[in-house]
Amino acid sequence: MWSFIKKDLLLFWRDRKELVTILTLPIVLVLVMNFAFSGMFGSDDEEQLDLQLAIVNEDDEREGLDILEGKLMAVSSSEDDVMQFVEYASHLRPASLLFDYFNSDELSEWLTVHELQESEAVAKVEEGDLDGILVIPDGFTVDSLYAVFVGEPSTTSLIYKMERETINSSTIYQIVQGFIEHMNNEFALQEIGGAAEAEILLPEGGFEAVGAGERFTVSQYFTIAMGILFSLFVAVTVATKTGEELRQQVINRILLTNSHPLQFLLGKIASTFCLVWLQIMFVFVLSHFILDVFPDRTIAFWFGVVGIVMVLSLAIAGLAAMFTSISLRVKDLNAASGIFMIVLLLFGMSGGNFVPVFILPNWLQELGEWTPNGQSLVILTEWVQFEQFSTILTPSLLLIGHFLLFTTIALALYPKRGKTN
Repeated sequence: MWSFIKKDLLLFWRDRKELVTILTLPIVLVLVMNFAFSGMFGSDDEEQLDLQLAIVNEDDEREGLDILEGKLMAVSSSEDDVMQFVEYASHLRPASLLFDYFNSDELSEWLTVHELQESEAVAKVEEGDLDGILVIPDGFTVDSLYAVFVGEPSTTSLIYKMERETINSSTIYQIVQGFIEHMNNEFALQEIGGAAEAEILLPEGGFEAVGAGERFTVSQYFTIAMGILFSLFVAVTVATKTGEELRQQVINRILLTNSHPLQFLLGKIASTFCLVWLQIMFVFVLSHFILDVFPDRTIAFWFGVVGIVMVLSLAIAGLAAMFTSISLRVKDLNAASGIFMIVLLLFGMSGGNFVPVFILPNWLQELGEWTPNGQSLVILTEWVQFEQFSTILTPSLLLIGHFLLFTTIALALYPKRGKTN
């Protein structure tokens, strides 16, 4: 088997023009696109955002204060302390502070808040009119203030809902998380300094990436997109070199050596896996050193990247095997190469490798997630932002499914003895 893998690696190595193109062109495109689209995911575009948030308020603050007084009386031995805290709490209503924050001058320029019923809000989100829904559940005021008094975690939390994760919905999530974190800090300071001396300050408007993962930058997006895109070119290149091998009677030489013809296809899979892995890691590492694409990342992050690229390389290897079997079947190899390039362009367009995926229509985004390159873009984006194994497990299994599907098709199309064109 090693001789077949070595054969394909040497064929690729001897084509220096193709080798230089696949290794250097992605880096050049990453540099060009990084400067052309700089600020796309950064703070320069904050004022250009048009965020639409629905708030479903199921809480009754006035009634909640009465309930709060009764609950505190049941756990406190000092009626004066309870009355003092209830008086203080009447000026500190978490839901009201949240509304004031969202309607502040800093946020109102690019965040519009709609107070709706949940059914209406869900319908508008599904229609694309809203980016997300924030539900203030019944009892939120009581539980939040009671937790402050007794020094325990609150049992009622805000609920954030969205149709799908986008830049806008993630941004709103970050804002909400930032507000909650700020309020928790204020409550802690008040507990230390005393309610009478406490002063409630709303957080200033802006992006606060609290509990919402790392910021995803334009450099990271295009580094990942270009690395994945050119891995598809590797699959096409490996398949089209089949024509050269047919002219050199490679299949007949295999038969003369008494080797099984299927080893030819398995060699293509193994060599493509190696080439794709090396190509993508070369793009990632070199882009990182030039642009500092992944700053301050741990070794665990890079191990995760290596594993994800291995799964992607497996899927692309299966695609190369399918293209190879088709090349052995057709009579016009130039026509086959044209078909492969059309498939590559369709994959690249729908998978977000040519343009940022979030500007594509929703139906095209959903279609692109079923392509190996689109699925791997989703996985790497999730890993860069959150570094959670649980979020990439299922998509990684889908990539393995792509490999099995492509390989099965390749084996079904692989010509029998004497049938090669």
